[in-house]
Amino acid sequence: MVFYYGTKATNLRNGQIINVECPNCNTNVSMIYSVFGKYGHLYLIPFFPIKKLTFAECNSCKKTFEQKELPSPIQQKLEREKEKNKVKIPIWMFSGLFLIAAIIGLVSYSSHQTDLDTASFIKNPKAGDIYYLSFVEGHYTTIKINQISKDSLNIFVNDMEIDSKAYIDNIDIDKNYTKKTNISKKNMLKLYDEKKIYEVKRN
Repeated sequence: MVFYYGTKATNLRNGQIINVECPNCNTNVSMIYSVFGKYGHLYLIPFFPIKKLTFAECNSCKKTFEQKELPSPIQQKLEREKEKNKVKIPIWMFSGLFLIAAIIGLVSYSSHQTDLDTASFIKNPKAGDIYYLSFVEGHYTTIKINQISKDSLNIFVNDMEIDSKAYIDNIDIDKNYTKKTNISKKNMLKLYDEKKIYEVKRN
């Protein structure tokens, strides 16, 4: 998998300092300064801020300096100016982290809800319910409830099994349910308690 990542910068603040001597043209001038925020991105989605950079341009000779290239008095003046007008890191620079947190929250909620539904459905079965099973580690299959009596269930057992839980829906098709058998409700609950039934879906 190729990850498209990198860094970008965006303008956060512009301002002006006056009565400074340009180290390039040796003239007493004013300088326009700009503060940029540098951030890391993945697929152009901002993930986290890296640092802030300050540049200043002489109004006379138009020479542009990074702050660290300027004489100490000008740097100090810039710092005082920025202290008066603090430059905050925009919240959107954390967009990627918020997105990941939201996805994790959504997945956790969905998983929790699936567990609650499964616990409810296993105790109150209905015809058409699909039970997802893992009898042997790394092997998965499904059964479908056909009919329900007082103490037992008539079920269709899937002819197929698969070695990936993520793709188990690929074998949940009508033509695969050709074997029919009965199982007691008590034994079905036992399979659930033993974690062999890990999910129940109801349409």
